[in-house]
Amino acid sequence: MTVLKGGPNTTNAQKLIAFLNRAQIAAGWTQGTGYPGPNTNQLKYLPTELIPQVNVNPQNAAKCIIDDANWLIETRPDGKTNADHIQERWLSWRTQ
Repeated sequence: MTVLKGGPNTTNAQKLIAFLNRAQIAAGWTQGTGYPGPNTNQLKYLPTELIPQVNVNPQNAAKCIIDDANWLIETRPDGKTNADHIQERWLSWRTQ
């Protein structure tokens, strides 16, 4: 979630984000949407079968890939962006 700088209701938007990041609320959000928030305390409130699947599980956090948007938009020597190159490789692999 994002709070826009200078938005018309930033204070309440920040309060909403704080509320959604409470452990029990975050666990409910994760169960309902499949998207875990950053609060690792929510693990106490998640069903045991879901815990191995979420990125906030410490065993999974070390395996997460950090998106590097700057690298993705960089232009390669062939004139394509890295994102285009990856997409082409993915599609080539998928069609084999």
